[in-house]
Amino acid sequence: MKEKLIISEKFSIEFIKKIHADLGHIGIKQMQRMISAVYTADNMTKNIKRICESCVICLKNKSRGQSKYGLMSHLGPATKPFQICSIDTIGGFGGSRSTKRYLHLLSDHFTRYAYVLTSSTQNANDFIKLIRNCAETDDIELILSDQYPGINSKEFKRFLDEKKIAIIFTSVNSPFSNGLNERLNQTLVNKIRCKINEHDTRIAWTTIAHDCVNKYNDTEHTVTGYAPSYLLYGKDVTFLPNELKQKKTEYDLIQARKKALENTIKSHNYNKTIYDKNRKHIDFKVGDIVL
Repeated sequence: MKEKLIISEKFSIEFIKKIHADLGHIGIKQMQRMISAVYTADNMTKNIKRICESCVICLKNKSRGQSKYGLMSHLGPATKPFQICSIDTIGGFGGSRSTKRYLHLLSDHFTRYAYVLTSSTQNANDFIKLIRNCAETDDIELILSDQYPGINSKEFKRFLDEKKIAIIFTSVNSPFSNGLNERLNQTLVNKIRCKINEHDTRIAWTTIAHDCVNKYNDTEHTVTGYAPSYLLYGKDVTFLPNELKQKKTEYDLIQARKKALENTIKSHNYNKTIYDKNRKHIDFKVGDIVL
């Protein structure tokens, strides 16, 4: 057995910190191999791990190997149309045939139905008009949104108060907090880009955007298993000829909505299992310092 130098735990803690910093903030395994080969002390392995994992310099600057905190949560789920909606904006559009640059999007969490408004600005009036374009404005209970100045304005908040619509803002620079909308954004942008490059003749992107949203609403959603327009309005969007389509009843729609909710919960639970696999839950307290 190789002889080792015995040092006190108090001294070992300071020694570990110095070695960690002097050697360029090396990782836990390297620290253990180098120090434990020569020295021994009470709680040596435990202290090496604790010091490396809590090193502020490492936490701020290392791009990998850090513990991931926070488990996947779920707003809702919505159990009926317009119980929860999301608002978002996609920028970067425009061209010679349109002065409009933004696609404002309102999506219903339950049916996944999307409403859009194209505009050259991002002010409160745009978002108010977007909500008013939704025929079921009076049914909206809650809106989830990023902190755009137009949405965070007094004018827009006053409008929501009048409509008795609550609003929850996502954290700054955290688009994943509104994952449903971000995924829808990606879907619509891809559809619009494909359609723009599909035509030999130039068509205004605003016209293409509205057409793509209509097509999206009439397409079966991979999570719910139903087209948004069917779950919201009972619209039959199957490819069968009209002569062969069977008339859908109110009961059929109720059953479809129940199944859509089940599919939504099932999908969320599956994604949560994967997302939470390598993450940790932590309870923060007032006064805790976080990065």
